[in-house]
Amino acid sequence: MINSLFRHTTGRADRSLANGLASVGARAIRLVPATPPMRLTEALDKFLLNRRVRGCTACTMSLYQCNLQRFASAMGDDLTACTPPAVQQYLMDLRARMKLVSCHQHYRCLRTFFAWAVEADVLTDTPLRGLTMMTPKTLPRVPDDDEVRRLLAACPPTFEGIRNKALMALLADSGMRVGETLRLRVEDVRIAERTLSIRGGKGQKDRVAYFAASAAAYLRAWLSKHPDPSPESFLFCTRQGQPVTRHHATHILHRLSVKAGLPWKIGPHALRHYAGTSILRRTGDLELVRQILGHETLAMTLKYARLTKPEVSAKFRRASPLDNLLAGR
Repeated sequence: MINSLFRHTTGRADRSLANGLASVGARAIRLVPATPPMRLTEALDKFLLNRRVRGCTACTMSLYQCNLQRFASAMGDDLTACTPPAVQQYLMDLRARMKLVSCHQHYRCLRTFFAWAVEADVLTDTPLRGLTMMTPKTLPRVPDDDEVRRLLAACPPTFEGIRNKALMALLADSGMRVGETLRLRVEDVRIAERTLSIRGGKGQKDRVAYFAASAAAYLRAWLSKHPDPSPESFLFCTRQGQPVTRHHATHILHRLSVKAGLPWKIGPHALRHYAGTSILRRTGDLELVRQILGHETLAMTLKYARLTKPEVSAKFRRASPLDNLLAGR
């Protein structure tokens, strides 16, 4: 009797415990629903939103969007497919189709994206862990004095010609980035002081740029033809008052390069390199070049020292210890 009662009571308790555990389990399942893995495009959208909130410039955002969309197309929009071998193979395929500098740019975009994905708990680890890509040490092609002179001479005395000459003169003299130049308003130019107020430049930094007498003369000529020289108007614009775009500025310089009979098409950034190397050749002052070009550190400016190696060679020949010793100097 006692044993029977014990078995009956125990069985009822077991059933009660089992029902309770089943109930708790059901509630747990309802509280933590099973969710499908995030798609790669969804993760990229969240990343781009994060970069916008962070304050990245429109140029940087465009770069992220273009490079990462290309990556998503190659991965098939599958975030789980972003394994270390797959990402490395993607970068190797890029190296077979583009310059090393461009491939390194894609690598940097992916490195930033995956670092964010880990920090945002989208991924448990980055597929780029343990992978580094050497920074290319390539040197840009820089126009010489004669090529810049021929570019300026190729501009006719028309509305567009006067504008284009002022634009090229400012790029070649101040060393500004083309994006900074095209965002200038008329009120940002102080011709009497020969300074320019750059607002929201690279890294969202404000700074002051400089130009000299020749560029000032070209700017005065352009402002006399400007369709609406009010303070808030864009400095460089079309006949209709629309701002000149980056693509338009590049096309202008390429077209003038052909017209001037140059052996290659000079772009806006080449004129920035021209300004940096010219100032360094004439002053030998790297810190001055850094300040004029708006570099954060001297690391970026040092490439201009490599670009001026012919001047270093000429100085060495004049200062050669052995030549001077044997010559009795």
